[in-house]
Amino acid sequence: MPVLQRKELEGSPLADLHTIAAELGVEGFRAKRKADLIDAILGESPVSAEEPEPDEVPAEEALEAPAGTPDEPAGDEDAAGDEPEAVVESAVEEEPEVVEEPVAEEEIVTGVLDVLPNGSGFVRVDPAGHARDDVYVSPAQIRRCELRSGDEVSGPVRPARRNERHPSLVHVEKVNGADAEPPAERPRFSDLTPVFASERLKAPKSLDKVPFGKGSRVVITGPAGAGSTTLLREVVAKLAKDHSELGVQVALIGVRPEEVSEWGDIGATGVVGGSFDRSPETQAQAAELAVERAKRRVEQGGHAAVVVDSLDALPAAARRRVFGAGRALEEGGSLTVIAVTGEGSDALRWATTRIVLEAGATKPTVSPERSGSLRSDRL
Repeated sequence: MPVLQRKELEGSPLADLHTIAAELGVEGFRAKRKADLIDAILGESPVSAEEPEPDEVPAEEALEAPAGTPDEPAGDEDAAGDEPEAVVESAVEEEPEVVEEPVAEEEIVTGVLDVLPNGSGFVRVDPAGHARDDVYVSPAQIRRCELRSGDEVSGPVRPARRNERHPSLVHVEKVNGADAEPPAERPRFSDLTPVFASERLKAPKSLDKVPFGKGSRVVITGPAGAGSTTLLREVVAKLAKDHSELGVQVALIGVRPEEVSEWGDIGATGVVGGSFDRSPETQAQAAELAVERAKRRVEQGGHAAVVVDSLDALPAAARRRVFGAGRALEEGGSLTVIAVTGEGSDALRWATTRIVLEAGATKPTVSPERSGSLRSDRL
C-alpha cells in the first residue's frame, strides 16, 4: 500500500477516510472525528506489530539496555536483576498465545468501472444501467491504481453498512485481467492517431457494394418501415459469427421492450441500455460506458465494436461522443461504431460509411446511389 500523506487525507471526504480505515482495520473508525480518524489511519502500521505495554520491555531492548536507568541505578548489582539470558527467556514465556481466527470468505466482484465527476466511482454489475448492487470505489483507490472509466475491475467487496446505499470495494485486485499496479506506460485513446479503416469486416450479402472495416463509423438510415433495425441485427449476427476478435456491445436507446428481448436472442454480444421506459440519462450513461469500455480495449491494441439503436435517441452531446469514438488507429487497434439514425441526422456527415435503405420494400433494400464509403479503395 502506498504511503498515505496527511495533506491528501485532510482533503478527502469522510466517506473515503472510512473506506481507507476499513482497509487498514482501524477499530471504531466510524465514531471518530475526522482529525482523530486521520491520526488513527496514519498511525496504522502495515506490519501489524503490537506496541509494548508501558511495564514491558521487548527482549531486543533488554539485551541492549545501558547499566544506568531510572529503575536500575548503575553499580547496584542487587537492582540489576537477572542475567540478559533470563530476561529473554522471561519475555518469551510471557508472550500470549496467538490464536488464529477463521477468516470469512470474501465475495469477489468483477465489473466495468464508471468514474464519476467527483473522482469516486462504481463497479457496474448490471450492464443495462445502475443498480443497488453496484459497488462503490473510493477516489483514493482510483488514483492509486490510475483507473479509468471502462476498466474491468475485480476485487473483494464488503456489504453496505447501515448508513450506506451500496457495498464497497475493499481493494482492487485486478485491472483488465492484470495485477492492480499502475502500468509503466499506458496510452490514452485521445492521443492516438486516427486513420481510415483498411481491414474489411464481413457483412450480409446485401452490403457487398457498401464495404466498411475495423474503425469505420457506419450509419444505417431510411424512412420508417424500411427495415433499419432488421438490417442492423443481421450485421451484428454476422460480426459475432465471423469476427470473434471484436468485443461487440449493443447499446439500445429508447427502443420498445419487445425489441430488447429480440436483441437478447442474437447471443455472443453484450446488450446495454434498454427500452424507452428507462430514463434518457441512464441510457446515455450506459451507451457512453460501453464506448469507454471499448476504448480501454483499443488502447491495448485490440479491436472493438459498439452498435447503437438508435443514435437519435441520445442527447446531442452524448451522440457526438458515442459516434465520434469510431476510428482505426495508426498505432494499432480499432473501434467500429454502427448506428441506426434518421434521414436528417448530422451523423450522415460524420459517417465514413452511409447505408441508405429504399422505402416500400418487403425486406431491407440498399439504395446504391445514396450509399457508399469513404476511401473504399483501402478496403
